[in-house]
Amino acid sequence: MKSLLQRYSPVFDTGDPSGGGAPAAGAPPAGDPPAAGSQPAAGAPGDGNGAPDPGGQPPAPAGDNYRPDGLPDTMFGTNDRETMDKMAKALNGYRERDAGRQVPDKPDAYLAFDLEQMPESVRGQIGELSKDPLFGKVAETALAEGVPVATLHKLTASLYEAGAEAGMFEDYLDVDKERAALLPESAKALPKAQQDQAIDARMKENEDFVKLMVANGQMPAEAGEHALLMLMDTANGNQFIEWVKGRVDGGAAPLLGGAPVSGGQDTRDTLKAELAKPEMQPGHHLYDQKAREDLQDRYRKMIGD
Repeated sequence: MKSLLQRYSPVFDTGDPSGGGAPAAGAPPAGDPPAAGSQPAAGAPGDGNGAPDPGGQPPAPAGDNYRPDGLPDTMFGTNDRETMDKMAKALNGYRERDAGRQVPDKPDAYLAFDLEQMPESVRGQIGELSKDPLFGKVAETALAEGVPVATLHKLTASLYEAGAEAGMFEDYLDVDKERAALLPESAKALPKAQQDQAIDARMKENEDFVKLMVANGQMPAEAGEHALLMLMDTANGNQFIEWVKGRVDGGAAPLLGGAPVSGGQDTRDTLKAELAKPEMQPGHHLYDQKAREDLQDRYRKMIGD
């Protein structure tokens, strides 16, 4: 009977058809450890000869460093890990740059200028751009092209400052100051709302005068449009229109809507018409006491005759 040790020991093929358990010549005895310095069989796991490692992934060939097509030298490292680190750093830089560009969601953001940061010489003109439909179109284009707000504002400031230095801009028009200069003397003690109404009425009267001159054929339509465009936005321009109106109504030119006065002589009708004019009534913003007294003297002479 075989001993237990013999019954459970590995059986080695000795080439003996009888199945004898004698080991092959030169084979180490069963159960003995491998000799020191011996090498594992080809293809054994972890031997570095192409067999998969315990993780299931084949190791990269020695010296293989992948470089994507078109990758710049600044992003290529000495190994894949260094390449990925450099690419991640560059990507973060692009993200930070884009985050700081401040491209708005709507074009209205381009219209909100920080006037304190604008050149003092053109702050007034730039402040009016928020109401300018032409600049509104520029803002829409800037949004479509992804232009940062700060960039467009810098470009606008440079353009306007250069224009001011070249003398292309008129002095900034202070609308409130111009309107205040048109406040009639008779309305200075009135509440603000009524003062605004008096100013508006005065300007409307001047506008109507120019339009009536055009309608009566005494002024070309193009000249009338130009006069309204260039004169109505300032106090001096309105006062010039009033001066012209006084010359026309005073007999230096044909009366509005009527025939020229023959020989420049007064008649009852012309004098009555002049006395009935609004500016000849006390309280009107163009009322002139001396002009009314002169007109009354002329009327008395006419009556006396």
